[in-house]
Amino acid sequence: MDEFNKILEIVSLISSGKVSSFSSLKEVIIKSKIKLSKSDIDVLFNLIKKLYWGMFSDLNFDEYKDLWKSLVVPDSNYPSMYGDLKKFLITSDNIFVAILDIHGYTSFCQKTRKNVSSLDRLNKFVETIIKSATKKYGVISRRERGDEIILVGSDAVDLINATFDVVNLFSKKISLVKIDGTDQSFLPPFEISGGIVGGYSTTPLIISEKGDLQGVLINLAARLQARANTISPNKTKIVVDYNTYYKFISSSKPKSDFVSKINFLFNGEIEFKGGSLKVYEIYYREDEKYKSLISEYIKKLSDAISRNEWKLEVISTLCDLGMIISDNIPSFYKKVEIYDDNEGKFEVFEVNNDYLSSIFMKLKYSVTNNRDYYSIKRLSFLIKLLDKIDEFDQIVKDYCKAVYREYLKVFYEYNKILIEDIKRNPSEFLNSSDIEVFSKYDSYKNRYEYILENVNSNPKFLNKRASIWNIAFNRVKDKIDFYIYSGKK
Repeated sequence: MDEFNKILEIVSLISSGKVSSFSSLKEVIIKSKIKLSKSDIDVLFNLIKKLYWGMFSDLNFDEYKDLWKSLVVPDSNYPSMYGDLKKFLITSDNIFVAILDIHGYTSFCQKTRKNVSSLDRLNKFVETIIKSATKKYGVISRRERGDEIILVGSDAVDLINATFDVVNLFSKKISLVKIDGTDQSFLPPFEISGGIVGGYSTTPLIISEKGDLQGVLINLAARLQARANTISPNKTKIVVDYNTYYKFISSSKPKSDFVSKINFLFNGEIEFKGGSLKVYEIYYREDEKYKSLISEYIKKLSDAISRNEWKLEVISTLCDLGMIISDNIPSFYKKVEIYDDNEGKFEVFEVNNDYLSSIFMKLKYSVTNNRDYYSIKRLSFLIKLLDKIDEFDQIVKDYCKAVYREYLKVFYEYNKILIEDIKRNPSEFLNSSDIEVFSKYDSYKNRYEYILENVNSNPKFLNKRASIWNIAFNRVKDKIDFYIYSGKK
C-alpha cells in the first residue's frame, strides 16, 4: 500500500508540473527509494510526454528514430527508451517543418453550423488517419489552431512524401463514420496550402514547456504557407525553400509514386517580414503544365534583376514571360471592368489569351524597338487587368507589380530630365504651337488645381456640391462592395 501511495504521489507531482521531465522523474524515484517495474516507469514517462511534450507526445525511438536523435536528450542508461525533450535547440540540417492550412475549413464549419463537432471530426481524422499516414515516413503530425496541421520530419524527401499523402487524403470525401445516422461524409474534399522549410544548421527551434513549436523555423514555414495561399487561393499549392528543394533533388531516398511525378518551379527570391527566401513552388496538375515552359524565363528575369539590368533586359524578359504564359495557360475568356483614372470612368475589356499576349508583345516592342519609355506606364493597366484574371500565373503578377514599382522610379527621373532638356532648347523638340502650350502648362496646371480647390471649399457652392455628390453616389452605389480582408479566403 505504501508503494502504491508513493506512485500516486509521483503522479500528483507530474500532474502539478513539479516533475515535467524524465531526469526529474528519476531523481524523485531514487529519492523515494521506490521499486518500479519497467511498465510502471513507461506509464509515468508517457504521462510526462502527454502533458509536456505537446506535438511530440507520440515521439519514440522505434517509430521516429531520426527525430528522437535530434530532439531528445537520451537517458544515459536507456538511450532508446527514455529521455528529455530539448526545449531549445540550434537545428541541425536534418530538421524540416511543414505548415499545412486547409482551404475553406472555417467556412465549412460556419455553413454546417456545427463548428465544435466539425473541428472534433477534423481532430479525430488527424489523430487517426493523418498520424498513421505520416508515421510511416518517420514524420510527426499534429493539428494546431483549428484548421492548421504541423508536420516535423528529419528528411526533405520524407516530409514531402508525408505532405502529399496528407494532401491526397484531404482531396477526396472521407466517410469513415456515419453522422446522425446517415451516410453523410465525415469531411468533404479540401484543398491545402502548405509551406516547407528546413535543412538549416544554425536556425533556432524552440519547444515551449507545453511542447508547442516556436522560433525562426516555424515562422518561415508559416510565411511560405501564406505564400502558397497567395499563389493559389483556391487550389492545393505547396511551396518550399531552397534548402528543402536542394536536399530533395539531391537525395537518393525512395519517393512515393505521387511525389516522384511532382515538379519544381523557381519563383525567385521572395521578401518576407524579417528577411527573404529563395522559393520553389511544387506543381503537378494538368492545368499547370505550362509552368515547365517558363522556368528558364523566371531564372533569366531573376538574374537580370540581380545584375541590375533595368535599362532594357528586365522589361524585355518580363514581357517574354508574360507572352509565354498567355499563350500556354488553359484557354479563357472574360469581360473585365477597369477604372480609367484619366477618363474618370469604368471601361469594359474583353480579355482572352491572345489579348493578354498582344499587350505584352506591344509593350516589349514599344520599349525595346521604339524606345517609347512612356509605354512602360501601360504596365499599370496590365497589372489592374491581371488582378482580375484568376487563370493567370500569380508569380508573374507579382513580378509585374514589383518591376513596375522600380521602373516608375526610372520613369519619373527620365521624365524630369526630358522636361529640363525641352525647357532648355524647346525648338529642338517642339513646333511653335506646342512650345506655347508647353511653356504655359505649369502656370495653367497650378491655376486649374487652385480653381477646383476653391470650388470645393467655397461655402457658396455647398448645396451644389452636395447635389453632385449624391448624383455620383447613386451612379456607383451598386458597385460599392466594402470588406476588410485578412488572411486566406
